[in-house]
Amino acid sequence: MIPVRDTIPRRQAPMMTWALIAIDAAVFLYELSLGPGELEGLFYVFGVVPARYTHLEWGRRVGFPIDDYWPFLTSMFLHGGWAHIIGNMWSLWIFGDNVEERMGRIRFLLF
Repeated sequence: MIPVRDTIPRRQAPMMTWALIAIDAAVFLYELSLGPGELEGLFYVFGVVPARYTHLEWGRRVGFPIDDYWPFLTSMFLHGGWAHIIGNMWSLWIFGDNVEERMGRIRFLLF
């Protein structure tokens, strides 16, 4: 059965959860505005492309920065389609508030 909501009450508003959902939605809307070539470029630059780190010479040839580890953070905001973002944001909506309350806002954001 697919969960619709949780039954654990919260004591404070899940601000970081809401912020992450808003950022993800904004990035996805930006992705939708791009053409196929631009979208592929966005995924190559901000997504984790394993060959970028395992075949350094190839990465240099195609123009990837040599010691760029930002994609390990930025790839979390990229989604491959409607089902992907809906599934991820739904899970974050259901479980994120409880995790945020338990960990605290800053620790949750770092997590």
